[in-house]
Amino acid sequence: MATQKLGWSGIILSIIGIVLVIVGILWITVIFPMLAQIPTSYERTYYFDGTFSVLNSATQTMDSFPIEQALAQKAIGTQDGALLIHEKRTIVNSATQTDLSSVYGDENTMSIERKTLKFMPTLDERGRTGYWAPPRGLGPGDTFDIWNPSVNKPLTASYVKSEEFRGLKVVVFQMSASDVSLGTNPQTQLAMFLSTTVNLVIEPKTGTVVDQNATTTTSMDMGGNKVPVLIANVGWTETTIAELVDVAKDGLGMLFWFETVVPWLLVGIGAVLLIVGVIFIMRKRASSA
Repeated sequence: MATQKLGWSGIILSIIGIVLVIVGILWITVIFPMLAQIPTSYERTYYFDGTFSVLNSATQTMDSFPIEQALAQKAIGTQDGALLIHEKRTIVNSATQTDLSSVYGDENTMSIERKTLKFMPTLDERGRTGYWAPPRGLGPGDTFDIWNPSVNKPLTASYVKSEEFRGLKVVVFQMSASDVSLGTNPQTQLAMFLSTTVNLVIEPKTGTVVDQNATTTTSMDMGGNKVPVLIANVGWTETTIAELVDVAKDGLGMLFWFETVVPWLLVGIGAVLLIVGVIFIMRKRASSA
């Protein structure tokens, strides 16, 4: 009777072990990638501050003033595998509290592939391409093309360096463009050009951007000379930086448990149970012989 129970115990343990191993493998290949997608409940507001310097047509000098900018993003649904994210950019002269959004603001809806974080141009309102946000796992020598609204096209972000940032190991990427044609000014009919440099500080395991700043110059071609008409120096506020550092740290915790510990624990326990089960079955057969 004891031998028979040993045999049944071995079979049960083997079945449970096989199931756990399969679940662990499925967790790595299917379940976790689904958990790591952009959530359909995504909602975040990024706050920026900095300065605008605008050409004064009367004095032909640059007038500078501080600005505050908010970029509100919220998922509003899905379509053919894409997550639809509505975003609204508002800009205020923080010295006078004058709303400048009618001139410098924007409002649109983006279509993002939830797994790859790339735009889906066939569904996107503006046909955007490239990445919406950095992919995970970036390191030395890497590059990726990320959409830049200033030049209305993707720009290549290239690795610059690795460093420590507020308790995180991060990588710094930079993208830039010079004298990108913006067409002609509707009032003066003069050619317009834009140059920009954007610095991204990224926690590489989660792909979270924890700091960002940009310098963008819009120029007008006056008799062969490119004269700046707007210089914008803008970066994330301390509040947004602190919030995203917390997001990155929470993401690292999730990756540790759900990408590493849980699946390998399932596989490990399953393998042990399978081995013990096989031993029980072999002992049962040896005792019956």
